[in-house]
Amino acid sequence: MRTLVVDTGQDIVGIFCVEDKRYIPYRASDIPSAIEQIREEDEVVTYNGKHHDLEELGKFAGMPAGQELPLAGIHTDIRSICWSDRIWGSSLRNTYSIHFTELPDFPDTHEGSNELDVFMTFKLWELWKEGRLKIQDGQDVIPSAP
Repeated sequence: MRTLVVDTGQDIVGIFCVEDKRYIPYRASDIPSAIEQIREEDEVVTYNGKHHDLEELGKFAGMPAGQELPLAGIHTDIRSICWSDRIWGSSLRNTYSIHFTELPDFPDTHEGSNELDVFMTFKLWELWKEGRLKIQDGQDVIPSAP
């Protein structure tokens, strides 16, 4: 099973492959390659992907506005798990700070910001897989086995 942690920006798709421990930013003509990877993987992890990233990926793939990118595997939205869709909860950075005291340094660039978001999402996903994610007002979802 392969798991990708994904974050989208205006012109960037960042992917961290959990098994390879590798982050790759995709821009411009490389984004279709990212879309194909995301579409085919066993698990795609996002923070607020149900209401942002999957629609952005759909736009990048040329789908009609508001249509989500279809996935072959499962989608794990850490925001929905931690906060629920009822209250929307808090930002990725604030949610991360509930669980961790220090934020690692990443370059102060568009790519660095994307990589930071992917990193924070990954670390929250790890906590969830370990059963240590603080569920604020979210789904009491049991993570699937690795």
